[in-house]
Amino acid sequence: MDREPTFAELLTRLFEILHPVGDRQLSLREVSNRVRELGGSLSHSYIGELRSGVKDKPSRDSADLLAQAFGVRPGYFNDPEARASVNRKLDRLAARHRDHNLSELAQRVASLSDSDRAALTKLVQSYDPRTNSSPSMKL
Repeated sequence: MDREPTFAELLTRLFEILHPVGDRQLSLREVSNRVRELGGSLSHSYIGELRSGVKDKPSRDSADLLAQAFGVRPGYFNDPEARASVNRKLDRLAARHRDHNLSELAQRVASLSDSDRAALTKLVQSYDPRTNSSPSMKL
């Protein structure tokens, strides 16, 4: 049986995925400001403690405010059904982020010289995913 994700893991997933594709993650202050705009009050330092796992049991109201600040259903942190629904949407958005990153990588590779592209190809082909190790670089 899978373990339930921690509050920090759930919150980190929101930070990592819920930002415009190709843009940076929201800062702790930006999320704190969003909570304030919703009529709540959570300091950026408290949000940071929740994200890092230093604090792990916010009140239901605080959890719901954080969910709303990211634009997800208030039950995301507490209700397995709401979490499953949100996670399906987060999975689709995460795929869009990966697609964007691959597209950006392809554009950068296309701009390389032929010799640089050949060197990069050799480096990638020498990577062994079975051992999860990269080749040693000889400088």
